[in-house]
Amino acid sequence: MFLKKCLMSDLNRICRVTFICLYAGLLLPGGASAQNRRQDVIFLKSGSVLTGNLIYCDSLRGVRIDNDCGSWLFSIGEVDSVNILGFCQRSSDKRNGYYNLSSGSLLFGEGADGFVPYLSMTMVNGYHWNQNFFTGAGLGYEYFGWSVLPVFAELLFFMKPDVLTPYLSLRSGYAFPLSKNPDSYQNGSQGRNYGGVLLNPEAGLKISVGERSAFLIGIGYRYQELSRTSPGYDRSGNYSRKTVTHYNRITLKAGVLFR
Repeated sequence: MFLKKCLMSDLNRICRVTFICLYAGLLLPGGASAQNRRQDVIFLKSGSVLTGNLIYCDSLRGVRIDNDCGSWLFSIGEVDSVNILGFCQRSSDKRNGYYNLSSGSLLFGEGADGFVPYLSMTMVNGYHWNQNFFTGAGLGYEYFGWSVLPVFAELLFFMKPDVLTPYLSLRSGYAFPLSKNPDSYQNGSQGRNYGGVLLNPEAGLKISVGERSAFLIGIGYRYQELSRTSPGYDRSGNYSRKTVTHYNRITLKAGVLFR
């Protein structure tokens, strides 16, 4: 009888210890439930998939995930989507959609006023087909001795997307005159201002400041053709003289990109 009681007491003690160990294993981070818990998942554009604990995900710092193999850091351009505890989110860097680029430029070069730079203000609205290729149409206001309205098409190409991204751009179009030629004939008739073709290749840097916005700074070359007719008078009577000017300018641009 005494032996039976001892065996029952030992069995109860073993059961209690086993229960406590199992309960602790479920609660502790290294326990079975922690090992089987749902983890965050990062899908890369290269096709790789990583699981672990997502530390942060934004356009400035990129994406960081920690797991048993270490800490992994990716730029936002390398990430296709993020699955946070079962909730799938696309990368904040949209692949395609609408964009707006508002910018101001200084056009440097020697002209009638010396080396005084001319001001250029433009706005472009368009569509980005992916994170690299942007196409749009724009207009603005510029001054080349007289005011003109530039209307143009734009091509933008961004290198590997990152917080700091180099880019190349090309604008081509036509500038329409906004003011008349103030010169007048003796009979009261005035001369006329004409527009001309424009061309503007550029290289620069995109600086991301949020999920959907960035600053752009660039340097480029600007060609602009403009012409005007001026009145004249000689013994044979009135005549008109046409002057064509080819402007070659260095451009310094700063702009804000929204998409």
